[in-house]
Amino acid sequence: MDDKPSPGLDLRHGFVHKIRKQLVKRDQSEKDFETEKMEVAKRQLAGMKKPTVRRPTQVTYCPPARRERSNSTSSAVSTSPNPSSTSASGDSDVLTATAVAREPATQYSTNGTTTVNTPPTQISPPASNKQDNMAGRGQGWGVPAAESVTVDNNNYDISGFGEEAQWYIRQALQDPTSLRKQDLCQVFNVLMWRAMEEPDYARTGAELCHAIIQVEVEKEQYDCVPTRVFQSHLRLKLLEQEMEAETLHEQSVSAWVGFVRFLCLCYHVIRVKGSPLMTMVDSVFNCLSLLALPGPLKNEMQVDCLYNLLVQMGPSLDQTVQDKMEDLFAILRDRFLSFKTPPLALHRLLQLIELRSGGWEMEPGIQDYYSRAGKELRG
Repeated sequence: MDDKPSPGLDLRHGFVHKIRKQLVKRDQSEKDFETEKMEVAKRQLAGMKKPTVRRPTQVTYCPPARRERSNSTSSAVSTSPNPSSTSASGDSDVLTATAVAREPATQYSTNGTTTVNTPPTQISPPASNKQDNMAGRGQGWGVPAAESVTVDNNNYDISGFGEEAQWYIRQALQDPTSLRKQDLCQVFNVLMWRAMEEPDYARTGAELCHAIIQVEVEKEQYDCVPTRVFQSHLRLKLLEQEMEAETLHEQSVSAWVGFVRFLCLCYHVIRVKGSPLMTMVDSVFNCLSLLALPGPLKNEMQVDCLYNLLVQMGPSLDQTVQDKMEDLFAILRDRFLSFKTPPLALHRLLQLIELRSGGWEMEPGIQDYYSRAGKELRG
């Protein structure tokens, strides 16, 4: 049977003309709708007036805890002299060179005595050494006119910071609510930067963060809506830095190791009402998983960082997030079975696997064997 070509659509048929009319009608209705919508928007914009900002005339609510602090501050200001009038001659040269207004005096309590200390000006002195350079990152900080606040810092090493950074760290340890938000956030930034410059300082930085958060929680326990500025900034800043992990690792392996140590130890050390910051769990395991990649396992510093962190945090992580630990150690076992893993990394991974299988305890004889084998591998 021969195939005949289709005659095609008869455009003279009535239903074709009907379809054309329907399409033209639909297009016209859409154009009319868009035009009407634009006209309505123009009329609304023409009728809108620029809102005027008015300051509230009614006294806002102040929580009892803050009310007591403000009352004690005002009474202390009226009875105590201003220590800024007896500033040293060296500071006077800086003050005359830069005209910056001081903020209202703030009250602090030390050893039961009430004193008034004028907050530092917004002047940053020139950094002349490594310590001052470290403190100089916190732009907007100033040097206090008088050191009237004494805090027992025997348990914390803050000598590596400049004078202005030490002053703010002491203030944060005493009363974080007495500092401005940007200054309190800068305290954490400086602690994190120090840990990234010197990874061995990570634990001290984490302990300082824990101490500041404890005071912050205590000061805000009677507030209706606790802000916890330091704790919130800690989580946000660590998350931002974690998102730039690849760039940081390419720039400096030492800084990357310092950041991982600081983040993990913050989770391990910081406790809020007896509980860890569970919002940091994912970040902790993300960083540990990055250390378990084939590339980092070829670097001795990163291998030691992974081993030391798991030895310190392993028991607590197994109790709180055992499922994530199972996933992490599955990765470690795969790396151990890979023929591309270096001998030192194999040694550390086997030690971690055996340590966890024994309930994070190891007999002295086995521990001595691993110590001797590690020394031989390091040469």
